[in-house]
Amino acid sequence: MDGDDLLPGELIRALDDATLGDAEQPAFLLLTGDEDGAPRMSMVSAGELLVRDARTLRVALWRGTRSAANLARGGTVLLGAVSPGSVIYVRARPDRLVVAEPAEVECFELTVTEVRADAHAGMPVTSGIRFRTDAPEQAAAGWRRQRELLASARRAR
Repeated sequence: MDGDDLLPGELIRALDDATLGDAEQPAFLLLTGDEDGAPRMSMVSAGELLVRDARTLRVALWRGTRSAANLARGGTVLLGAVSPGSVIYVRARPDRLVVAEPAEVECFELTVTEVRADAHAGMPVTSGIRFRTDAPEQAAAGWRRQRELLASARRAR
């Protein structure tokens, strides 16, 4: 894939609800820009991301983090998904979301502006970025709750 504005099926499948109960989870890299222009990278889980459609993602970040402040200011955000075979880069424009109840997270909608992928013949990516949770049921319950908040959130404007 050279460049497009649709989320690829493999990324949509990686963010499916069915994967949330697994002890081993993929991690995604979220890059934002600090006020001084310095890049800021944070790692997010599938439980902090929700696919709305092929052009829209939602993300929940811990309240008060620098990454959340960067998204609140706007500007372009980059989400990286590293998996065996390829690396997907999703550029998007963030908009703040309002949730109906108090939460420890700040929520944003990411409107996809461009999708690119790296895959090199003869030099494939052999593994992704993954983490393991020792309490998968507890983690999945928290992630499902975050996704419920993301699904019911509305734009701040």
